[in-house]
Amino acid sequence: MDTTKPENYSTNHSFQHNLGIELQQKHMRWEEGDTVLDAGCGTGEICKYISQQPGVASVVGFDVSPDFISFASQHNSSANMRYHVSDVSDASTIKPEWQAAFSKVVSHAVLHWVQDKVAALKVLHSCLKPGGEMLLWFCASNESKFCQIVLDMATHHKWKTYLNDFEPNLFPWPSSDFVNGGHSSYFLEECGFEVLSCYSKSYQQPFGSKEKWRKAISTLLRHLSYIPQDRHEEFLDDVEKMSRDINFVSDDYKAIGKCQVVHARKL
Repeated sequence: MDTTKPENYSTNHSFQHNLGIELQQKHMRWEEGDTVLDAGCGTGEICKYISQQPGVASVVGFDVSPDFISFASQHNSSANMRYHVSDVSDASTIKPEWQAAFSKVVSHAVLHWVQDKVAALKVLHSCLKPGGEMLLWFCASNESKFCQIVLDMATHHKWKTYLNDFEPNLFPWPSSDFVNGGHSSYFLEECGFEVLSCYSKSYQQPFGSKEKWRKAISTLLRHLSYIPQDRHEEFLDDVEKMSRDINFVSDDYKAIGKCQVVHARKL
């Protein structure tokens, strides 16, 4: 599978999509005239969902991938939505008109791909109106089995010959950042947020079959672009074995893990 194609991501990211909607339904109360920013919107399914919620006036989604933005614009667009190519950790790519323009910001399964957390949080803070709300979920270093798989497969004895030039682009949120018994975050407070809720969430995501699970995890494994196509299935065999060893996937292909959820407000 070509893991860089937005078509593959769009049809195989049900876990990220479903959890994002579940958390929005729990934490977000859409209000009349809401302007919403989706930071790291991928192929735009969450943006489209938000745009259909009562009260939401407009949605802007941005992603670092031009291909993903092109796909989102073609397949998940409507009159009250706009898409742009921008990088959440690079303030120079953020449009000036986004400053203090949004009543709500969401970012789902994004910030563990960003190395400079503080830079990203400052960008999101700058885009919110005073009192605006932000909802994040991401992988944290002390609990993410997915992060363990990504990093351990990069040094796997069988595959390291192919992966000499591979640089993991996954940067799980440091567990040392969480304070007050894990109910707050130093980074967020430093960047001007009031943390309303901060907690570790357990999840179970059924995929139903080996094929569907492999397609889903393949979209997240950049390793495959370094490995010959005829050995992809063998590599995924080893990913599955490691996943079973650490109880990341069950016998009936259910993903089992934890992520960190943060609901915050701009001061």
